[in-house]
Amino acid sequence: MNGFQKLAYALSNLGQDQGSKTFKTAPKEIRIELATVLTPPPDLKILIDGMSVPLGKEFLTVAEHLTRHKRIVTISHQEMAERDLGDAKREDFLDTDDLAAPFTSHKHSYVEMQFEDVLKPDDKVLVLSVNSAYYIMDRVVGL
Repeated sequence: MNGFQKLAYALSNLGQDQGSKTFKTAPKEIRIELATVLTPPPDLKILIDGMSVPLGKEFLTVAEHLTRHKRIVTISHQEMAERDLGDAKREDFLDTDDLAAPFTSHKHSYVEMQFEDVLKPDDKVLVLSVNSAYYIMDRVVGL
């Protein structure tokens, strides 16, 4: 079972009594769909693939990481450190002293960071639909 199937299975069992097969308020229909952003927030509109009528913000709930939001973070820096980027390894060439060891490092703890990158027109998004509610889970890209 892949991650999407596990999520759909877990959501389909919402409201189920422990040890029972009866449902209190189980969702009737759960789908995972792709959509395109037509207009960005604050007047967000999306068009789900295969539908002809766009959905407006009154029907949508958006995952926080796709909105402008603040988080508390710790930032660490080590001069000349190699970074594993997944598809490549890159060395941080920022060396503020003399390109010789010892390399300096610094750390900023409990820094407030604001993420500014919100949904934009033509972004492709992953949408979870449960009954008549639509949840924008993530931005997706083709490789």
